[in-house]
This record gives sequence, C-alpha cells and structure tokens, in this order.
Amino acid sequence: MISVFRTDGLPLVHNVEWVSGSWRRACGLIGAASLSTDQGLVLVPCRAIHTWLMRFALDVIFFSREGRVVRIATRVKPFRMVWGGWPAWGVLEMQSGWFPWARLKEGDGLVFTKNSFPCATDSIE
Repeated sequence: MISVFRTDGLPLVHNVEWVSGSWRRACGLIGAASLSTDQGLVLVPCRAIHTWLMRFALDVIFFSREGRVVRIATRVKPFRMVWGGWPAWGVLEMQSGWFPWARLKEGDGLVFTKNSFPCATDSIE
C-alpha cells in the first residue's frame, strides 16, 4: 500500500494500491462491491479508464509522469469512459463522495509514498 500527498505535504489518500501490470490494470475495480473511505487504486500507465461492470461511481484523478494533476473527474457512473488526455500517465481511482476536493485542483503536484519514504511517481513499480 502507498499514500498520496500533495507536494506541500498535505495528506490526500492513505490506503492506495499501485497497479502496473497490464491484466490487473484492465480489471481495475471490476467486481468490487465498494471501496472504504481513504482507499484507492492507482493504475499506471493509464490515460483512460472505463467503468464497465462497476457497482459504484468513482472519483478519479489523472496525473502526469511528473506527478502533476492533469484532469479530475468526479461522480463517474458505471458503464462510462473517461479520457485523461495526452499528458496523463496514471490515474488514482476512489469511490465517489468522500474525497475532500477543496484540497486538490488541476496543476497541483502529487507525491506517492511507499514504506514511509517519499518517491517520485516513476520510481514506484
């Protein structure tokens, strides 16, 4: 598990699974009944997501390889597709409704930590 912070140290999400394998990325959260508050899934590399066969709505944050937020999509219902754009390199998926959106906007930087040590987005795999 990893945690996600804004570059100024503000905590955003603490229980995040980092997924980089192609089969696991393709499956994502399909079949999951829900996610707990403060839980998420990072898919890399990933410029677009789908919510086919999902049971709940998602809030998603697309980010660049450098960790900059390039797109935010909230309340993505099941059976939809969302494109993060060409600058997107990865996406953080969370169950819709709990994330404090006042803490984040497009252009903000993200830091992903693993084992209590900060690292760049391209070094976690």
